[in-house]
Amino acid sequence: MKFLLSSLALLSFSLPLQAQQLLVDSPEGCDIVMSSPDGDLEYAGNGGLLLTESGYSSLEYFCSFTPKAQYQWRTYEVTTHIGQCEMPGPEFMPQLFTIVSDPELPGVVSIFTGDPEPLRFYNCQS
Repeated sequence: MKFLLSSLALLSFSLPLQAQQLLVDSPEGCDIVMSSPDGDLEYAGNGGLLLTESGYSSLEYFCSFTPKAQYQWRTYEVTTHIGQCEMPGPEFMPQLFTIVSDPELPGVVSIFTGDPEPLRFYNCQS
């Protein structure tokens, strides 16, 4: 229950982000998130991931990192962050995140976590 409340709190902080910068883990997710005021909750409720400067989450999964990330595509940028992922239970896993933004891929953020493929997030234009 504590995890669910912290996830909902994170999602409520993402709402003002819609006016500025909102990143989701699929290009199709932008249509869902931008289609209604509760689009971010609908998307996260179906397992979609939302990325903020502090981490990424769905309703039952949350990864946080420090320092906060700044997403820009003016220059090629690679930053490394430490953090953790939390799953229901609660179950915690320490994690290292390497975040890459590339002007040749405007609007795409790649997050390397040690898996064979990075997580990719796409900037939704409001």
